Amino acid sequence: MKKSILLYRRLLIANWNALIEYRGDFITQIISSLVFSLNHIIIVLLLTSKVPSVYGWSRGELILLASTYNVFIGIFHTFISRNLDQIADDIYFGKLDYVLLKPIDSQLATVIWKINYISLIRVLFGLTLTVYLMGTLHIIITVPMIVVYFFVIITGVYMLYSFWLPFITLMIFNPRLSNIVIFLFNITNVARYPKEMYARLPLYIFVPLLPLALILTTPTKVLLQKFTFELGFLFFAVCIVLGLFARFIWKLSLRHYTSASS
Repeated sequence: MKKSILLYRRLLIANWNALIEYRGDFITQIISSLVFSLNHIIIVLLLTSKVPSVYGWSRGELILLASTYNVFIGIFHTFISRNLDQIADDIYFGKLDYVLLKPIDSQLATVIWKINYISLIRVLFGLTLTVYLMGTLHIIITVPMIVVYFFVIITGVYMLYSFWLPFITLMIFNPRLSNIVIFLFNITNVARYPKEMYARLPLYIFVPLLPLALILTTPTKVLLQKFTFELGFLFFAVCIVLGLFARFIWKLSLRHYTSASS
């Protein structure tokens, strides 16, 4: 455990040094992150300019959902997405050996090497907007609410990681699926909208999208004090099942992996 903490500390420092090496690029990435943060907020404002609510969500609640999306996706992009993107490249070029031969769990090794500090801008933006919106909605922020909110968001990040990983491992069987990461980035946008929007879809479409529909609706309902036992049970049950499935698929796929040299 101590060695793992020391390793991650060095990775944090190395990634920070790499980020600030080029000042111009650093500033450009900050501006780009702010633009992406505002993008969904503007979409919600345009959507609700003609209607007072969408699927039972008022304008303020939808903006709160969008701010939660910034917090969530900021954390995901900071610690997870770039690592999975790199794993996809390693599989495609037959270099996954460098990850598998590390003296740590192979699945853990898929998410610790790259830290995208710039995405923390989205987290800060989302948190700032969330606090402001809570005031406008006259909702009192309490310590238990904050704890549950962040616990649900971190759980949701793990859920999204578990959703992505089985798709990434498909490249082990067919390396030509090199655009799978772009597909995952696009389909993750489903999480930006209320779960109720997808409830009317056919069951065979709704069920695969259920994890994405839950990961943002659930923490937002924590803030709106609409978090129910049924919603919490469904959320954590889906997380456990998806996590176990991702672990099984990862281990199964590694049995079929061959490097460039073998």
